[in-house]
Amino acid sequence: MSTYAHLIDDLQAEQAALDDVVAAFGDTEWNRLTPADGWTSRHQIAHLAFFDAAAEMSLTDPEAFAEQRHRADQDPDAYSIAVLEPLLELSSAQLLETWRQGRRSLLHAFRSATPGARHPWYGPSMSLASMVTARLMETWAHGQDIADTVGAVRPVTSRLEHIARIACLALPFSFVNRGVPVPATGVRVSLSVAPDRTWEFGDEHLEDSVSGPIEDFCLVLTRRRHVADTALVTTGPIARAWMTIGQAYAGPPGHGRTPGQFVEQTPQTGTEQSTRV
Repeated sequence: MSTYAHLIDDLQAEQAALDDVVAAFGDTEWNRLTPADGWTSRHQIAHLAFFDAAAEMSLTDPEAFAEQRHRADQDPDAYSIAVLEPLLELSSAQLLETWRQGRRSLLHAFRSATPGARHPWYGPSMSLASMVTARLMETWAHGQDIADTVGAVRPVTSRLEHIARIACLALPFSFVNRGVPVPATGVRVSLSVAPDRTWEFGDEHLEDSVSGPIEDFCLVLTRRRHVADTALVTTGPIARAWMTIGQAYAGPPGHGRTPGQFVEQTPQTGTEQSTRV
């Protein structure tokens, strides 16, 4: 099996894992506030459904996507609100089915596409592999908001390696995005995926490093946890700065989570607030 085909399979598995969490939701769970400011679980799934459809449009109808991106460029805040409104008007069952149908269609489009091609997105164009990885990252990150809300525990899988890699590649962007000079050197990353497996990135001779559980690393770089609430170990000023401002996704810098936000919390209350992706 090709690396690209395996990546699509991992996206499908990540989507199915989130579906397992929300499939049994009643209206109470769908309408409970998540840690993302003002967003319920309905908003989270609506967001995924819309951008899954946008990714498919980018692959299959780039001219239509260009018109959609133009609207987003004109007024990003208004656009992000407007695109969710039709989805939020659906019943919970309708929204869930819309997301399911949309992701099946997106997976088919990914499998039918030419792996070496590039396609437009909100910002620079993306390779197919990067686009699939971005959808996987978003599914996992927004799924974390939902899991935190209902107290669901999700197993650590090797799928997190895709998110860790895109997060490492985004290190320069994380500094540029904050108006901070990009460091002249990188950061060595060593993450435990399983008791007998480690995922590594970067030159082993680099002075700055980050090590610890891969889940913690992905939570920090998708801004779902503050580094102070994880088991990550940082060495050097570049690594420490990165773990404070880093983000694996495009867009303006988010506020992320505050220290202690997920320590002895009661996620069912839905009172935790922070900035969404």
